[in-house]
Amino acid sequence: MKRLLSIIASAALIFTSAPAMTSFAEDKTNDLKLHFKIENGEACLTGEWSDNVTELVIPETYEGKPVTSIDEKAFTGNENIVSCVIPDTVKSVGDLAFAACPNLKSISIGSGFSSLGNLSFANCNNLTSITVSKDNPDFTSINSCLYNKKGDTLRLYAGGSKAVVSDNTKTIGKWAFFERSDITSVTIPSSVTAIEDSVFSGCLSLKEITIPDSVTKLGKYCFMSCRALQSVSLGKSVTEIPEECFYCCTALNNISLSDNIKSIGDRAFYCCEDISGIYIPAAVKSIGEDAVGKKYISMGSYSIKIPNFQIKGEKGSAAEKYAFDQNISFLTNDSQGDVNGDGKVDSVDASAVLAEYALLSAGKKGKLTEKQSKAADWNSDGNIDSVDASAILAEYARVQTL
Repeated sequence: MKRLLSIIASAALIFTSAPAMTSFAEDKTNDLKLHFKIENGEACLTGEWSDNVTELVIPETYEGKPVTSIDEKAFTGNENIVSCVIPDTVKSVGDLAFAACPNLKSISIGSGFSSLGNLSFANCNNLTSITVSKDNPDFTSINSCLYNKKGDTLRLYAGGSKAVVSDNTKTIGKWAFFERSDITSVTIPSSVTAIEDSVFSGCLSLKEITIPDSVTKLGKYCFMSCRALQSVSLGKSVTEIPEECFYCCTALNNISLSDNIKSIGDRAFYCCEDISGIYIPAAVKSIGEDAVGKKYISMGSYSIKIPNFQIKGEKGSAAEKYAFDQNISFLTNDSQGDVNGDGKVDSVDASAVLAEYALLSAGKKGKLTEKQSKAADWNSDGNIDSVDASAILAEYARVQTL
């Protein structure tokens, strides 16, 4: 949890103090006072001293020196900037330079820009347009988004709440959608093979995601704190659920792991409290610390088991060992009592047994399948009756005490 807070806070919090200033220049055109520092014959823009600027046009020179960089946190949390023009002389934009600028809509990037800092434009929810000089050798703009010059790596998304990644994209780069809390859906084309670290972290309105079969790599913290995310469809080429991939996706209730998954990283599904159970295939050979079925208790600063959580898997599997080590209820794939096959034994299963018993007692045909009937016959006596229902309820009560 401490890691989650530090990552989210670094991008979203509005900083209350301005960076240190060494000098300033006044832009007569926009009536904007800009602060610079000069080092090694070059000027670095460190911030502004006006509280009403909407159109930020950065000059190419200051006191005869070329403006070549924008300092880290230079405009973090600025609520007034709507557009920003970065001239050809600027080579780099520092970490968090424009993070949490809620009204920033457009960015124009010059030909000299070559280095994008960490989270430079994170949490800019109204950013809809990025243009890049055609003479820039490192970056380009595709569908108003920032791409590498080759056009196969998305570096920064700009657009509406229903995001569509452009065709021919191979990699969705680190932090490309970081803290875009307005986004409700993302369409990923089959050209994408890699989704890097923290790409969708903090996308608070994202409700579902489909990872195409073409994707072979998911990055760490990829969907961290996507608190509205309910459903995830993982493509068959994904073999690893990395560290903290779905950390604190508190609404997540529907996820299916294919037989292609080989490992689940530390805290991959930590604090996913709406998941009451999960089937972990035998192909999974490695399950990290607190990977599933655990949550954080802030008052005690420690982890506990999610109440009533159950793991379903195969005998002798990594899933069974993890469940035993974490004191989590474990059911085999053919576990008796789990009549509806949802990975847990509870009152719903007991009710299904009683309903089947009532039909059979009345001389009617039962509704359960052969597999369900086997699960319903708790004592394996060949009959489905109230004895089985009582035993299932007793098992359900036992699980509550774990």
